[in-house]
Amino acid sequence: MMFGKILIAVCLILWIRFLWNRRKLYTMLLKPSGTMGLPIIGVVIQNILFLRGKMKKRTPFMNKYGSTFLTWMGFTPVVMTRDPNVAREVLLSSVCLNRNEHSANAMALSMGLGLLTLQGAPWMERRKQMNPAFKQNVLLSFFPIFNDESRALVNLLNSYVGKGEIDVLPEIIKWSFRISFQTTVGTDVKEEENFENDTILKSYQSLVHITSLYILLPILRNKIVSKLFGFEKRRERAVSTISKTMDNILDKKMRSHPESNPESEMKIIIERGIELFRIGEMPFEELKSECGSLIVAAFETTAHTVYHTLVLLAMFPECQNIVFKEIKDIFPMVGDFEVTYEDLQKVPYLDRVLNETLRLIPSVPISVREPSEDFRLSNGVVIPKGVLIVIDIFSAHRNPDHWGPEADNFNPDNFIPENIGEKHPFAYIPFSRGKRNCIGWRYGTLSSKLALVKILRNFEVSTSFRYEDLDFVDNLVMKLAQVPRLVFQRRT
Repeated sequence: MMFGKILIAVCLILWIRFLWNRRKLYTMLLKPSGTMGLPIIGVVIQNILFLRGKMKKRTPFMNKYGSTFLTWMGFTPVVMTRDPNVAREVLLSSVCLNRNEHSANAMALSMGLGLLTLQGAPWMERRKQMNPAFKQNVLLSFFPIFNDESRALVNLLNSYVGKGEIDVLPEIIKWSFRISFQTTVGTDVKEEENFENDTILKSYQSLVHITSLYILLPILRNKIVSKLFGFEKRRERAVSTISKTMDNILDKKMRSHPESNPESEMKIIIERGIELFRIGEMPFEELKSECGSLIVAAFETTAHTVYHTLVLLAMFPECQNIVFKEIKDIFPMVGDFEVTYEDLQKVPYLDRVLNETLRLIPSVPISVREPSEDFRLSNGVVIPKGVLIVIDIFSAHRNPDHWGPEADNFNPDNFIPENIGEKHPFAYIPFSRGKRNCIGWRYGTLSSKLALVKILRNFEVSTSFRYEDLDFVDNLVMKLAQVPRLVFQRRT
């Protein structure tokens, strides 16, 4: 009897201590509007059963509770916002530099330590170290790869002419992967069997899928649970394939001399990593991880950007015709042609189309930050250390307060200089902003534009899928619930 009373007293004391340690959270609940949630599970059941990751269904929450509202992940409150003023405060704050620790750890489990997973001071140091790998002269040296692989993609699309509606997303992903891998480690990767037969691509896709599950369902990171469901075996197999390929590539690079390398004029990203490794500023395992992380960050986002642009132009043929005429003025002859950096400065309407695509379908739909200390917003709300702040980029880009009553409509004229100049600078953030913005945003933009120039000069694209039927799903990279198929017809 006495033991039972003592146990109850201990449990009560621990529970009171738990509530006391979370007192700042409960104080915060009184400030922003939002869903109160249930004890322990918050609103996670509601999200899983009813929202099912569909992004458009978040809009009613924001219409009801305002552009910044409270929701829950388990028993942890989460502040979600589409307000560009709040986004600016968060993304520019040194207190909010870190990504969500849970997500970073989930990615590190499969991808190791790199720009995607490092936090705090180590991340800042790594960003400074890798910035030179994305300078303008480096990006210009990639144009031969951009042109070669885009030429191969156009040749493939030629075989689809006259075959009706085709799901081209897998082929565009392969195109993007080949570009990102070669610009990271060099064109001699084409000699690797795992590269040619797409084994390494499938390994990366498997890791991305498993990482997404680890983030959504943290219990899967437990090795026993992961093994039980077969994820651990898949993860280990994918990591092994990628690691062996990277070891082969690095071994060749380490033993070669730059002056004897036929690609010495190309400033591939791995060379920067090897330089840091040789002077003792980057461990070998992190060198491998960094290369892998940059490939992952580049190929999925770039592929979906190109695909989504083609889909929207297929749905809006009048805009596609304007793009075609603009490109034809520069490249009057159909077929194969080399595209230069200077050429890409002569397609302002394509620029507007690409920006509008990234507004409506941003490659990365949310940005999650975790304050390293209590963080006060300008509206007086104090967000305690450890509470997640989710910048809902998808909703911010469709916020009618800043994009007008037709915010959901496709309209490239939103990016006419005088129109975009009137917008809040944080109303459009497809590559995030601040110190932790996307390091490869210019890389992605250039490779996407070059591929689109070649494709749209050679083909007219159409689809029977309606714009109003597009359904967007939360993921590490923006996904569509249904993938529209495209028809390709040759241009003259």
